Amino acid sequence: MKSNSCKLAALALFAVALTGAASAQVNEHLVRANIPIDFYAGSQLMPAGEYTISVNMADDVITIDQEATGTRSFLLGLADDGSRDERTVLTFKLVAGDVYALRELQGPDVGLSFNAKAPQASMSAQNQSNKTVTVISEAK
Repeated sequence: MKSNSCKLAALALFAVALTGAASAQVNEHLVRANIPIDFYAGSQLMPAGEYTISVNMADDVITIDQEATGTRSFLLGLADDGSRDERTVLTFKLVAGDVYALRELQGPDVGLSFNAKAPQASMSAQNQSNKTVTVISEAK
């Protein structure tokens, strides 16, 4: 019985190690950003706050997590040029009232752009501007 328990524990540790290695390969770019504005990530409204952003370089998908609220959003991007320096920069476009939408993520190894639109019900004609906010994130 003890032998089977040891084998089972070893197998469980091996599975955890493989899962961690697979996650590290898929989400190759991981940053933390303090975003001072409410914003849309796709069609989901996200409150201002501290976020962890991971980029799946193979599919151009980002995951945006806010640990404080447990909020998570996935967003499909279009491949774009990365930035020329070592910083990761997030650009948000004004879409409704005081609410923005994530428009671009530019980093040293990644460049993605997103469709920056809020749901139609929240948009007004007066907010069809080109106003943007830029947030510089830090490596996690």
